[in-house]
Amino acid sequence: MMSSILVLIIAILAYYFIIFGKVKKSIIVLTLSLVLFAVKAVDGLNLENIGEVVNFNALGLLLGMMIIVAVLKGTGFFQYAAVKMIRFAGGSFWKTLILLMILVFLVSAFLDNLITIILLSPMIFLIADTMGMNPVPLILLTIFIDNIGGMSTLIGSPLNIVLGSISGLSFNEFLKNLGGFAVVAFMMTFMVFRKRLKITAEMKEKLKSISAMDPRKAITDLKTLKKALPIFLMVLVGFSLHSVIEIDLSIVALLGAGVLLLLLDADFEKFSKEIDWDTLFFYMGLFVISYSLEKIGVISSISRFFSIFKGHPVILGLFVMWFSAFIIPFLSAVPGTLILAPALKLLVASGVSPNIWWAFALGANLGTNLTPLGAVQNIVGISLLEKHSGQTISFGKFFKEGFITMLPNLVLASIYVIFLMK
Repeated sequence: MMSSILVLIIAILAYYFIIFGKVKKSIIVLTLSLVLFAVKAVDGLNLENIGEVVNFNALGLLLGMMIIVAVLKGTGFFQYAAVKMIRFAGGSFWKTLILLMILVFLVSAFLDNLITIILLSPMIFLIADTMGMNPVPLILLTIFIDNIGGMSTLIGSPLNIVLGSISGLSFNEFLKNLGGFAVVAFMMTFMVFRKRLKITAEMKEKLKSISAMDPRKAITDLKTLKKALPIFLMVLVGFSLHSVIEIDLSIVALLGAGVLLLLLDADFEKFSKEIDWDTLFFYMGLFVISYSLEKIGVISSISRFFSIFKGHPVILGLFVMWFSAFIIPFLSAVPGTLILAPALKLLVASGVSPNIWWAFALGANLGTNLTPLGAVQNIVGISLLEKHSGQTISFGKFFKEGFITMLPNLVLASIYVIFLMK
């Protein structure tokens, strides 16, 4: 009993400081999680079981990609890609933005939305810097589209990967049931957010000036690029084939980073400054807290409410979708799915329509856009913004913008869920 109370107090403190506190979030969350470890608050919270508590696959993927992107960034590769895209769009801001968001959507659908935000944010920042524009709205839009693109396939987001492993749903089933809706949600999000972007004529002219540039002049280290680009492409191929060759995404990313550093004869210390250690430690602590909450049965108790509507499939589908949309943003995508999906599996086994999986997938994926905690890529996007410009996005700001874009998509998703659950 006392251990359950301690876990609840620490969880409340952690979320309070995440939302309202001025203390470094990574420090407070990691420290509070270590308190849980020190007192062995729940069964399994020990170093021997650390692999079950912390998702090292996500952390390893993040670490490996940070190293690879740091190397590519130093060569001018992302500046080159941005100039090429702007030239293709004829220097038009809106055409450039549409092309870039389509790229974000496609990359997140077929690779991983964590990889997407790391790869494409440098292009976002370059465009914002060139135009003299505040990068905050652009990185927010990128995060939102990234999460929506990842919703469309089994491999697009860690949430879907976990959901697929628990439900047994295939890649083609995800694409068939969520792909079309993801395209609609993409268009809705872009239309809603477009009204919130304030672009002056002067900004547009600055962007047009880039279209006259020679993209090749953006490359600053061709020798390094010739070594880094093939490794980068092989890593991307590895990501797309990871389920076929049965290798974790983290191993692909870390192996690519290791080989690249060997080829460059580079000192790890040089690139360690580019690694966002705060994000890694923040998520490490958050995984511990989520694991502890699961063990004391808090979330499993909430999930039992699903069965109240078992005799009313449409109401059940809508309840699951809206409940997921507002609980996942506070639990985070993967920990939340690990807690809630097994409850849905029991419902399906008891005779509930398997389409309940899609109700959950829609709500959970759209819900990741509501708070910074919704998914690891949200935190990473904000951290990259801080690293680049010194600006940050508060919990309240993210919630406000996320709610405005999420709500119309949830309304559309409700219509779809009614159709699915009839």
